[in-house]
Amino acid sequence: HLSLSFIFCSQVFLLRPLYPINGRRSSRSDDGNSPRIHLSQPFVYFGHSYSQIYVNHNGHLTFTGPWRSFTPQRFPINGSRDVIAPFWTYIDNRERGQIIYKEHRGGHILQQATQDVNQYFPGLNFQAVSVFVATWYEVAYYPRTSTVTTFQAVLISGGRYSFVLMNYGAIDRTNLSIQIGYDTVHSVHYHSIPFYFGTDADGRVFQQRSNVNVPGRFAFRTDSGTSGPLYPINGRRSSRSDDGNSPRIHLSQPFVYFGHSYSQIYVCFSFFRELEMVLPRSGCTES
Repeated sequence: HLSLSFIFCSQVFLLRPLYPINGRRSSRSDDGNSPRIHLSQPFVYFGHSYSQIYVNHNGHLTFTGPWRSFTPQRFPINGSRDVIAPFWTYIDNRERGQIIYKEHRGGHILQQATQDVNQYFPGLNFQAVSVFVATWYEVAYYPRTSTVTTFQAVLISGGRYSFVLMNYGAIDRTNLSIQIGYDTVHSVHYHSIPFYFGTDADGRVFQQRSNVNVPGRFAFRTDSGTSGPLYPINGRRSSRSDDGNSPRIHLSQPFVYFGHSYSQIYVCFSFFRELEMVLPRSGCTES
């Protein structure tokens, strides 16, 4: 059970998917943050190299300065900061819980990070040289100090590659809004885990979901414009429009779709603004 833990010699040991918890503890404060943390190995975040980071108490990390925001906004924000949000909501560590962080430069944690990344992103021959772990351990939601929630952000650096793991332990149920994912300046790159934004979050969902087949864990590549198991992204851009679509796109090689051969395609935005592709004869229609 993910909530099982043992505390010995100032280190917290939890079952996977959480990484071991040790290091410096942030102060007990409402809407607080850690001091500026120097990273001995710069972390590359979508083309920007950062040698410092801030662990903000309300469930997010920032690079250029602390951020006190406790009201989550749905990504993309189109804002002026880079942010990593493993669990952005209103958190209060004044009466219970600890916010703990440490950069690791050797030992079994680097070995574990190397193994994890090569499993989730094969073909890179990745070797971790730095792992920064920030853990919100048994913290409470504001104003319900009896609640207990544990989650992590793990920033993994190695050469020109960088990755973020978001790990979830025991998550108490809450009716607060929560945003999970990451965002960049002007939202050039962003990712939001959609089924978590909103209210009435059930902790069992966090322990069961994953994008890498490890319950309670999400993994993202963050050094460039490609995150997760995506092909390289380039080409023409569709216009900005509400419920719009691309023009008719000619396919030089017909695409066979369950017995039908198509030489054209349309990239459409549905009512819910989720990207979809259709292969009609006359373009996108509303259903």
